[in-house]
Amino acid sequence: MERLNDKWIRWVAIPISILLANLVYLKEYSYNPVVYFSWAIFGMVYVAIVWEIHVRWLMLVRKRYEAIEQTRRRVLFTLVGLGVITTLSQVFFVFLTDATNLALVPITAKVYLIYWAIGLATMLLIGGFYEVTYYLQRYRQAVEEAEAVKKAGLQSQYDSLKNQVNPHFLFNALNSLSALIADDKKRAGLFIDELASVYRYILQAGQRPLVTVSDELDFLTAYRYLLDTRFSRSDGPATLCWEIDIHEQELDCLLPSLTLQTLIENALRHNSLLVEQPLRICIYTDDGMLIVRNTILRKKVAVNVQQQGGGLATLAIRFESFGLARPLIDDDGHFFTVRLALAQKERFDVHSLLAKPVVT
Repeated sequence: MERLNDKWIRWVAIPISILLANLVYLKEYSYNPVVYFSWAIFGMVYVAIVWEIHVRWLMLVRKRYEAIEQTRRRVLFTLVGLGVITTLSQVFFVFLTDATNLALVPITAKVYLIYWAIGLATMLLIGGFYEVTYYLQRYRQAVEEAEAVKKAGLQSQYDSLKNQVNPHFLFNALNSLSALIADDKKRAGLFIDELASVYRYILQAGQRPLVTVSDELDFLTAYRYLLDTRFSRSDGPATLCWEIDIHEQELDCLLPSLTLQTLIENALRHNSLLVEQPLRICIYTDDGMLIVRNTILRKKVAVNVQQQGGGLATLAIRFESFGLARPLIDDDGHFFTVRLALAQKERFDVHSLLAKPVVT
């Protein structure tokens, strides 16, 4: 553990305090400067020794109870130790000066109590100051560590989402693009533009962990085009149907980036897409919440969710990390519904749209 930074007390506060305190006894010293400075030097040595004992006790207690959660116990043991050390040291000081006939005033119970009270008050005051300083330091470190862990967690979740999209989605997209180039070069060019828009948004998600509903819908436009091109034929009915109805007042609300992509990928991963029974995905708002619902036609082959990574579990953690309620999930056998809490811009830094709420 780091040594207590108390040089200003040892080399400045203690000498000045002793010199000033001894001015009270100038009359007893017969205004003799030799006696005055002799007692001053003796006092400085004595207080320096006592202070060192106090510091060692303080550091011992800190080492034993250094966590911020142990503050109450640390303060209790620190104050009790300071009180015992001060009491014993003052007893020794009074006994020494009385036994050697160096005491300038008769040692009575009242004199001893005065010495003890001054010493105890001084040590408790200084000890309290250092304890408050230490607590604030530990609190600041705890906050910084929590922020670092949170940031690392968010980055890890983002990387997981990005990796989830990149390999499989890119492979399928390139297959679709390859077919389009041969059949319809104009559509192929549009497909490339939308693919670029999708990946631009994904790459920006690391810098903008919170986005507006409007931003997510803009991303969804490009993402839908790629999916519709992949799953539908130009000469046949659609196997993927969309219903989107977002109230205007919710467009500026915030949610974690790539939320819609996660939920849509989840629907595609677990359900079949058939011409006679297309997969319907409904995205709408109700009572201040964003709702994503899809029809259920489960695949016959079970999906290994753990191998897929990301998914609803990661999305729930991301919502919690921003102080938002976890998504509410309902599966009635016919529809799979996810209800998402939206955040108001006033809670966050609207300029950077970072995860840290604005302190009010």
